[in-house]
Amino acid sequence: MTSRPHPGHENRLSVDQTPGRQDAKSEEAVRGEASPEDLGVLASWRFAFLTARRWAALLCATTVAMSPAAAWACTTVLVERGGELAVGKSYDWSMGQGLVLINKRGVAKRSLPLKPGDRPLQWVARHASVTFNQYGREMPVGGMNDAGLVVEAMWLESSRYPPADARPATSELQWIQYLLDTCASAQQVVEAAVKVRVSLVYGKIHYLACDRAGACVALEQIDGRTAITTGAGLKARTLTNSTYAESRRFLERHKGFGGAAAVPTGRSSLERFVRASSLATRPARGAISTASFAILDSVSLGDYSKWNIVYLPKELRVYFRTRANPRIKSVELRRVEGACSAPVKMLDIDADLEGDVTGKLVDYAAAANRKLLEQTLRPMLKQLPAGALELLAGYPARLPCTAK
Repeated sequence: MTSRPHPGHENRLSVDQTPGRQDAKSEEAVRGEASPEDLGVLASWRFAFLTARRWAALLCATTVAMSPAAAWACTTVLVERGGELAVGKSYDWSMGQGLVLINKRGVAKRSLPLKPGDRPLQWVARHASVTFNQYGREMPVGGMNDAGLVVEAMWLESSRYPPADARPATSELQWIQYLLDTCASAQQVVEAAVKVRVSLVYGKIHYLACDRAGACVALEQIDGRTAITTGAGLKARTLTNSTYAESRRFLERHKGFGGAAAVPTGRSSLERFVRASSLATRPARGAISTASFAILDSVSLGDYSKWNIVYLPKELRVYFRTRANPRIKSVELRRVEGACSAPVKMLDIDADLEGDVTGKLVDYAAAANRKLLEQTLRPMLKQLPAGALELLAGYPARLPCTAK
């Protein structure tokens, strides 16, 4: 099944990164560069994630030696059947720890500093969201907001990020939170991608964002430019670990998409892309969430598939299961207070629970956020400078609620 054309946009866009060509007067932009306070912790922040990147490269090199298909793998696919809609995500990584977080609207935010010269991004969250976080609160790897917009990230090793320019910047994970905080549709995601620059800190990733109407957009950093693929350009609303252009070319060689080749059964990025796309055109009978989990099973990488997530954008419900706890849990975003005057809610993603856990979410605790960071940064804690972990752990406390 192909995606519907996205009115008012070309199928594929490449955003010009030349300074001065963007809207420098965007309301989200912060006047000036990073504050002295931010620059005081900048060295720790940057060093910490460069160290993490070196460790991850070593880890993934080992992973490649054991199982080439498992390195840097993830799959996201939109599944549509009649009026039903779901977005499925297989999070394939070396670690499975994480928090499910309810992020509030009305919170004033300023992006963490990245490097000298980057202009911080400033905004107020217009939407509440449910996110899945492995590297601390405000740094999600994916999620859905109260407008039914889903944003998910997959590794893309060939990513080449744009150089600094006049636009405000944010890191590759905080960019996900920004989109969920401020956008209600794929159209608005396209507009945000023009105004804001994503500055690489650690993860070479690309994104698939889909709204409750079924419109999607793929965002990638290709040869120093932001490549935007949407509308009829998305022959399949799927993304794995190859560029969308490469994936589409491979897809068109297969049955159901213009070619003669049989749908592949392998684990490579391109094979998973074709298989997920094909299965999404003919989901199994029964609940759309069950059919989506079946598709995620088909692209599973065994023990490397740590999380399976199925979002229902129209119902504002998300289902998830983990390698550590395969029992399916769900959260109803409609039933959670979204105003920042109420406490942020959270849940350990591996909690020993089943079914609807909305009423079992607990108040956010900074200690839990710190514990998560200690777990996910544990392999290089001794190499990190003093204050690096504290910067990430303490960041959420710096974000004020604007509600009266």
